[in-house]
Amino acid sequence: MKALRIVLQLVILGAGGITLAALISQPAPDFTTIVIFGGFVALLLALTLALKEHTEKRLVPGHKLSFKPMGIVMILLGAFGIFYGASFLIDQQSLPNDSGTCRAVCGLILLISEIFGETVAKFFAFGTWSSIGLFLCFVGYKVKGVKAT
Repeated sequence: MKALRIVLQLVILGAGGITLAALISQPAPDFTTIVIFGGFVALLLALTLALKEHTEKRLVPGHKLSFKPMGIVMILLGAFGIFYGASFLIDQQSLPNDSGTCRAVCGLILLISEIFGETVAKFFAFGTWSSIGLFLCFVGYKVKGVKAT
């Protein structure tokens, strides 16, 4: 398991370093993108360190399964859904176009924009994605609090 974790860390550092170098070497580098991607790489490395601690704890006889990591991941997914919905409202994310690659929620937003207009579609997209995000946060909070079995 230790070798797998080290290989995973090397892959994260290699791919992250190459991508960060590509982002920085652009003629007009976007500072926000570089910071966000650097934070993402740091988060992945932190998760591999948490994997080390989790593996060591799991090897102890009588260890009970914890749902806390799954709950935290669901809360993070929910937060992403909320911020993604807000990006429609503040005009950072464009509404879907009629490219033919739209499915599920995207298709529903496209349908609403064609029927009711762009303004209503932005509010609908915000409401839909934020509702999904709040639901995932709620479920993640409940799962995080479940006692170990």
